[in-house]
Amino acid sequence: MKNDKAMNLIVTGVGGQGNVLAARLLGMVALEEGYEVTVGDVYGLTQRGGSVASHVRWTEGNILPPLVPRGTLHVLVAFEPLEALRVLTQFGNQDTVAVVNNTPVTPIGVQTGRFEYTPLNALEEGLRTLTRELRIVAATSVAQRVAKIQALNMVMMGALVGSGFVALKKDTFESMIPSLVSERLAETNLLAFREGVKLTYSAGYSAPEG
Repeated sequence: MKNDKAMNLIVTGVGGQGNVLAARLLGMVALEEGYEVTVGDVYGLTQRGGSVASHVRWTEGNILPPLVPRGTLHVLVAFEPLEALRVLTQFGNQDTVAVVNNTPVTPIGVQTGRFEYTPLNALEEGLRTLTRELRIVAATSVAQRVAKIQALNMVMMGALVGSGFVALKKDTFESMIPSLVSERLAETNLLAFREGVKLTYSAGYSAPEG
């Protein structure tokens, strides 16, 4: 998916899931491929465990303001399904596409018994209503299997590339990942990214180029 005028993408999750680093990677890849890029982060009340949404915008024209205007989101990458629903209700439209991790992170209010977490089947129904195309992936399970849960962000970036929702190249991601993590963790993060690509590509979605 490519819009020559602008691409509006949001990476969302909760604090500690690594979506800010994922947004930084996206920005670096888009810059490397010749786009003008802006990145803006919006945090909830607490960094760890609170809502975090990273807005990533790139264009072939003039530099854009850092935050996606409401109702103009092209692509959502969500590390947590309830956060996906929150973002879509504010920024989505009938053409928005999304890649969503299927593993919930229980908010403090649920942990303390103040309210209940929305059932996953109801969340999925809502997400499908609010998107044109939806890829729900078991990214947490993959991250735990191939590396550590800290590699969830790289699994989700791979799933984004495999989905074909953006025109950024797989090879560019792989060239940039080692510069964002320690040398000791580079191969693990590359493996997590490649396994993420398989989550959507092997399911019969658009093949990534490069």
